[in-house]
Amino acid sequence: MPAPSIFNCHITFRVNNKTRIAFNRKALKYGVPSDVLRELVQAFLDDRLVIQPDPKKESLYVTRIEN
Repeated sequence: MPAPSIFNCHITFRVNNKTRIAFNRKALKYGVPSDVLRELVQAFLDDRLVIQPDPKKESLYVTRIEN
């Protein structure tokens, strides 16, 4: 994904160290981890990313009704 000229915001979330290490190792096969995260966010916004719910975490995928 080409980098825009200005990145002026952050998205922050926490994961455990084991997850971070595994993600960074896998992401390095495609670029730097931040570029992979940017692509994931953009793919989600473009409806190119489909998240298959984990049955153990069903409550995270409750359909929200917009006002």
